[in-house]
Amino acid sequence: MRPAITSVVRYTFRYHRAMHTIQKILLSRLLASGKLSFASLTRGYDYEDNVVFHLKQLHNKHYVDKSEHHYMLTSSGIKAITHYDLPTLDDTGYKTVITGFLCEYKGRYLIKEHPQASVNFYNLPSGKPHFGEPIEHALQRAFMSISSLELSTSAFTFTSLHLKTVKASGGDVLFDDAFAIYHVTLTDNDQQNVKLPDSIHWMTKGHISALPNRWPELDMCILENESVPYRSYEFVSDYILE
Repeated sequence: MRPAITSVVRYTFRYHRAMHTIQKILLSRLLASGKLSFASLTRGYDYEDNVVFHLKQLHNKHYVDKSEHHYMLTSSGIKAITHYDLPTLDDTGYKTVITGFLCEYKGRYLIKEHPQASVNFYNLPSGKPHFGEPIEHALQRAFMSISSLELSTSAFTFTSLHLKTVKASGGDVLFDDAFAIYHVTLTDNDQQNVKLPDSIHWMTKGHISALPNRWPELDMCILENESVPYRSYEFVSDYILE
């Protein structure tokens, strides 16, 4: 069932003590990759960097958990690291802006699988504009990283803006972003030259409708095909972390 749409997105900014750069990097690696072994999580660091101390600090703050020799983020860890701009790790305090891609070719859509937790979840492929980067360049760059295609700016058409707040079952805000969705037009030649990472797949509507743990954008933009320029809503995500 699709979560209820609210007229106002509720989100909270909290003052917090500055986090050490190494701790931010460890959290960002877990956010990007999910469960990691100690060696993978701490690659590039050694005892001179006090990496063990920093990892213990994250564990003591309940930002990370350890299970079967792997580390993973807690809901508090997700909330802590999403205070920061991930490419620079600067503390912004602002709502994150994300560009999502609604890419359809002959009845199949590009869908991104997020395996960060014990149960996968699914959404549209996406990217983030860099500071000072024109949106046209951001769209081209982000979609190229997804598909290996270098498209012209005319291939991207703005569709809708989704302001969404994702909460854990306890009420903590995990993500709070402005998700600007752009329709992507592919030619036959483009489709033949697409090279996708393992986390992104072509799926039909039937396949998408059967996906567990899909985010509301898939229902709104694909299954229901609702052409609405603006939406604001929040929903509970119990499948990101246990």
